[in-house]
Amino acid sequence: MVKSARADIQGLRALAVGLVLVYHLLPERLTGGFVGVDVFFVISGFLIIGSLADEIGRTGRLALPVFYGRRIRRLLPAASVVLLATVAGVLALVPMPRWPEIMQEIAASALNVQNWQLAIFSTDYGHATAAASPVQHFWSLSVEEQFYLLIPIVMAVGAFLGRRKGVTAGVVFTAILAFTVASFVYSATSTATPPGAAYFMTTTRLWELGIGGLAAIAVRRVRLGAAVRLPLGWLGLAAVVHSTATYTTAMAFPGWIAIVPTLGTAAMLLAGTGERRSVVELPVVLGLRPLRYLGDISYSLYLWHWPVIVFMLEYSGNDRLSRVQLITAGVLSLVLAILSKHFVEDPFRRRRPVAAVTPAPAEPSTSVVRRPFRTRLRATYLLGVGMVLATLVTATVPWRVGAAHRDQLLAAAAEALDDVPVTTTVPDPKKLQPVTVRAPLVPDPAIADTDMAAAWADGCATYDLKTRPATSNHCVYGDPSAPKTMVLVGDSHMTMLSSTVVNYVTRTGGWRVKLLVQDGCPFGDLPPDRSGYPLRGCADMARKLVPELLRMKPDLVVTAGFTLGFEVVDGQRRWYNRDRLLSGYRSVLKPLSDSGIRIAAIRDVPLMTTNTPRCLMREPDNPSTCGTPRLAALGTEQDPLVEAVSTLPNTTIADLTPWLCDDRVCPAVIGNLVVYRDNHITETFARTLTFPLGEQLKLK
Repeated sequence: MVKSARADIQGLRALAVGLVLVYHLLPERLTGGFVGVDVFFVISGFLIIGSLADEIGRTGRLALPVFYGRRIRRLLPAASVVLLATVAGVLALVPMPRWPEIMQEIAASALNVQNWQLAIFSTDYGHATAAASPVQHFWSLSVEEQFYLLIPIVMAVGAFLGRRKGVTAGVVFTAILAFTVASFVYSATSTATPPGAAYFMTTTRLWELGIGGLAAIAVRRVRLGAAVRLPLGWLGLAAVVHSTATYTTAMAFPGWIAIVPTLGTAAMLLAGTGERRSVVELPVVLGLRPLRYLGDISYSLYLWHWPVIVFMLEYSGNDRLSRVQLITAGVLSLVLAILSKHFVEDPFRRRRPVAAVTPAPAEPSTSVVRRPFRTRLRATYLLGVGMVLATLVTATVPWRVGAAHRDQLLAAAAEALDDVPVTTTVPDPKKLQPVTVRAPLVPDPAIADTDMAAAWADGCATYDLKTRPATSNHCVYGDPSAPKTMVLVGDSHMTMLSSTVVNYVTRTGGWRVKLLVQDGCPFGDLPPDRSGYPLRGCADMARKLVPELLRMKPDLVVTAGFTLGFEVVDGQRRWYNRDRLLSGYRSVLKPLSDSGIRIAAIRDVPLMTTNTPRCLMREPDNPSTCGTPRLAALGTEQDPLVEAVSTLPNTTIADLTPWLCDDRVCPAVIGNLVVYRDNHITETFARTLTFPLGEQLKLK
């Protein structure tokens, strides 16, 4: 029997939480630190399935109410405290219009469905750069809780069927193997294309817990000698370290590549079996007291660290924490974890109100449960229900208050939008300097993240050629019977300007506008850069769209895209591999140009160095402090997309920079209009660019 008190397992938990913590504090330093969650999954599968297998071996059945009661006592108290504390933090630090979204996620976390909440909304790339939720890390806990709900039932049914045939262990093992293989195959196939919903789904993660369970069953059947355990443990650690050092968010994960850290973790768990070990074996190192204690507090540390980071970002008003703030966040997370472990987790666990009273093997059909035990078990379930209800009720009030306030701001913004002019003349760049704004900002910075082009609401920010051919009338704007056809292609920065283009052709006529944009996917044969952009599968989508466009033969193809693949050096942007970007754009645009289709490229908008809405909420009376120096916002090198298009025949270049920047700065506010909602401009300000953009695209 393998007990959960193994010191090396606590050390392995310390490794897992350490990877996650460093990744969230310094993602650029440990690009694959997210695999710490996968390490946790394997450990959980190893312990839970191993424990349940032992119970089946002793009694031939499972006491499911007892198992679930233990999970409630083990996990729910600390999670509830963190969720309630998060509600308080949101009320104190987060703008009211964002309360509904966060409270919805808190409710989903309390109900252990946060992973599905994120999976559903992960397709909304228009909000991909919005401020992080302080409870988004609860997704992995939701996966585990769903696993805890499912696997005992699977094993109980397997035990029942096996008992009838006299092969209980074999049936249980086969059941675990079957769902592990099925989940792995589904994970490998569903993570190959964007968007990233598969990252959070239970069905793509169960196999990782299953790997741990299979390892647990294996150690009960096979004894490993020291000669095997020694290299096995260190090879397992090497696999996990390799993953953390080389994996990035650009990779299709969990997918098949997650097999490396998961098998590595399983190897370390297998290496920890057996009797006395040599001091050079990995389990001895993992069992050192400091690592063991970090493993003891790993659950609370995982719960607390992310809200601490998010709230520090909210308090500072920045997108990144300074070195001092990083250290403060780490220390504060540790302190809260220690307090939570000793004053929340341990008191509930040490009461041991749920202790299984199992029937003797000779009497498998006998149920022996004393009345006091039933009372304690009932109390445990009531405690669990009470904690969940307390969280839901606490979150409901700010949810409703925030929603009402947000609705008021949206109504005011809609009314103000009617007064926003459609610019017909080129303004003097010198007049673009932000001034002290006495009129209310439009849109209100607290809801700027919702000020988006209509294409997002219309479901036209993505396309699927299998279900909707390029020649279909889906996502067609302007005059459907117009003599000329224009197709918009590119990522969310093209979608961002789609209403601007449509506004122009609506006023001037003559064009039918078809949207074939894909959020997260610039129109080019481009590999993901170090930040994971474009999304995986984008290059293949662009290549497949080219023959469709050639068959359509539109009069004009307009493209825009986020200036991907850069890093900031001495305050200036430089591209990692400019030649690769240029060739990737040309490879899909040149066939169109060669066929006689006119190509127009729009230079990307400036990239602000601060989060504009957050800065304006922090400095409402001094919006000029929220601008970005022109050099930092634009860089010294030309937009690779514009450069690629300019080398092709029959092309047009549009540049909105004169309407967004003067000689020194790119303001966050022009007049009383908020220009940016993140790296996208607001729909309100885009409206003012209608005629400048339409004229540069030569649409008359």
